[in-house]
Parts: sequence; structure tokens; C-alpha cells
Amino acid sequence: VELVVFAAPGGGNDKAARMLQKIWADNKIVDAVVVNRVGGGGTLAYTYVSQKAADPHYIAIAQAGVITNQLAGRSTLTLNDMTVLPYIGTEPVALAVRTESSIKTLKEFADRLRKDVSSVTISPGSTLASTNHFVVALMAKQVGADPRKLRMVTFGGGAEAATNVLGGHIDAMVNASNNAVPHVQAGRMRILGISSPKRAASMPDVPTFREMGFDVIQDSWYVFLGPRGMTAPQIAFWDDVFARTMKTPEWKKFVDDNGWEFGFMPSKETASFLKKEYE
Repeated sequence: VELVVFAAPGGGNDKAARMLQKIWADNKIVDAVVVNRVGGGGTLAYTYVSQKAADPHYIAIAQAGVITNQLAGRSTLTLNDMTVLPYIGTEPVALAVRTESSIKTLKEFADRLRKDVSSVTISPGSTLASTNHFVVALMAKQVGADPRKLRMVTFGGGAEAATNVLGGHIDAMVNASNNAVPHVQAGRMRILGISSPKRAASMPDVPTFREMGFDVIQDSWYVFLGPRGMTAPQIAFWDDVFARTMKTPEWKKFVDDNGWEFGFMPSKETASFLKKEYE
């Protein structure tokens, strides 16, 4: 199986894919290889898989870009061009700066946006019009700033965004929390807040945006997609693989270590979830 990742190695979805690959290999569930196809905010990866008509050996890990790329006019690909497979959970979105930054709190970040929305350079990782981008766009709107004037910079993925924050090339990043946590633990980065409804067990000292007075709630969900035309038995196979995988101690530890909200939905429920997200 080719397990296709839309961002560069080291980012949140890449880490999740490689953990799945390891679990499948260790437990002799599926023989898979991770393939990174970076570009177009995920469009390159999703298009690649969509072209493998009815072949269940190609699946892509996907986030909101699979919906928003089409809504933003960057892609003609829609969910109708894919087969929806299971949902595997959500991850907090964290707004982070390097420890040397003059921005110490979420309030100070908001004040900067209020005074001059283009004065802060921010990376949402690899994709514009993504859940990460939504977080700062919603915050900008709340402080009366024009979200269209935000200075957003994309890279190959969250790991590259973190490198550029640490190097002082950009001011902040808004990414899946696991891209920031190792640097926070090393004393090189500071998380200003997460946009989840509640604090993450893995980051109990990090406040939510809502706690800090900003009504911004936006999680980063993960689903899987296959090419269009997969049969019912093929879909059932992947439902079973992911259901079994989510129950393994290794996956539960990965979820805990990375602050994910544990979750699993089979393909049919996931399709309904994505329809609501699209609307």
C-alpha cells in the first residue's frame, strides 16, 4: 500500500502516517510505504490518489484542505472524486512563537493584529484556507482587522514552518500542536494558545483561545481518502484496519503524546461528517 502524505517529512500528518505504517508493520496488518507528495496545499497528493481508479492500495491522509482547496478556487477536485475512508481523530491547533519573540501572550499577539494586521508574519504550514489559517483569520476578525491582509507564508509543512520560526525568519506559526511541543520542551518555543474547546492533556499549562477571551474554536481533524470507485468490500477492509489500529497501545500512546483527541469513525459516518464540514 502507498500511504500518501501531502506535506513534507516531519509535520503532523507525516508523523501520524509513519506511526500507522509502523503499527501495521509490527502487527502484520498491512504492508505499507509512506510517500510524501508535497504541493498545492494537498492537491497534488489527493489528485495522485484520485487517479488510481478503484485501486485500494493507494490511500491519502487528509485534512481540511481537501475541502477548502476547491472552495478557495485552487483545485477542481472534490470529495466526489475520492472514496471517503475512516476518520482517526483531531489534534489541537497551536499558535506559537520562538522564546526570544517580543510577543509574550495571546493578548499581545491580538494587539499586534489590531494595530497593523500585516505587521506579523505567520505560517499555517503547507496550506492556505486551512483550519490553521482559519484560526488567525477568526482572531483577526474578532479584533476588527481584515483577515485578507494577514501576512501568511506557506512551506512544505509544519516542520519547515517551525524551522523558520526558530530562525527568526517569520514571527509565528499556527500548526498542529505536535510541531511545537518538542521545541517548547527544549525551551526554544512558546505556545501562546490552542484553539481547542478545552486544554490538552499533553499541554495542561497552555490556555485555550476561549480562556484568553477570544471565541476561536478550530480543531485539526484527520481522515483518510482512497480513489473513486472502491468497492464495498474494499471500504470494509479499510474500516476494519483502522478500527483495529486505533485500539493498539502504540496508537493510544501516540494520541496521548501528541495531544490528540482520540476518535474513530468508519467510512459512512466520516462521509456524513465531511458533508457537514463542507457546508
